[in-house]
Amino acid sequence: MISPFVSILPSAGSGSRFNSNKSKQYCSIGDKMIIEFSLGLLAEIDECQAVCIPVSKDDLYHKEIQGHPKFHFIEGGASRAESVKKGFDFLDSQNLTYDNILIHDPVRPCVTKTELKRMLEEFFDSESQALILAVPVSDTLKLSKNNTIKSTINREDVWRALTPQLFSKEALKNAYNLNTEDLSKLTDEASLFDNLDEEVMIMKGSPENIKITFQEDLKLAENILIKQKRI
Repeated sequence: MISPFVSILPSAGSGSRFNSNKSKQYCSIGDKMIIEFSLGLLAEIDECQAVCIPVSKDDLYHKEIQGHPKFHFIEGGASRAESVKKGFDFLDSQNLTYDNILIHDPVRPCVTKTELKRMLEEFFDSESQALILAVPVSDTLKLSKNNTIKSTINREDVWRALTPQLFSKEALKNAYNLNTEDLSKLTDEASLFDNLDEEVMIMKGSPENIKITFQEDLKLAENILIKQKRI
């Protein structure tokens, strides 16, 4: 059973590594902007009460997204993590009934509805307060300095963190309150729990749930979405 939840899709980043005058979440695959694949999934799930999309102050592209009663665009922060915190505060100020928050990178368009619902069901059937999608590392990992290998890292317990990431509202609020680090240095919200007693559970995700970072990732994502029959 899936309980009511809200979502945050931080979209204020410039995507400097993507080498485009348009933020990557607004680039198109087929006839949709990348962000619209995730927005569409969340709009279809009845238990999703709202989706907050923090965008940059000068962002005009989000106005091209088809409106939906669940979608709330707000001004984001200077970093991804700061945008998520602004989204958290915005949703907390609204007249909404929810106990859980889903955070997803809008440039991961290949997560499927099946995988998303499986994650939601596993989270709500457990007593966990935090759950993330991740995939085990298969490559050999090297620690280097100045382009010189210093050691080989044991990959046995190493995972690549993906999104979505799910948290109970109270657990995430507590993690924010106890955080003493600069939010701009966080690359995901699960990191807020690294030094807390609260356990973050892992659910093995699909390697097809790629993050579009570089231009060449567009074609790979397109091929995956074609395989999924979503374009």
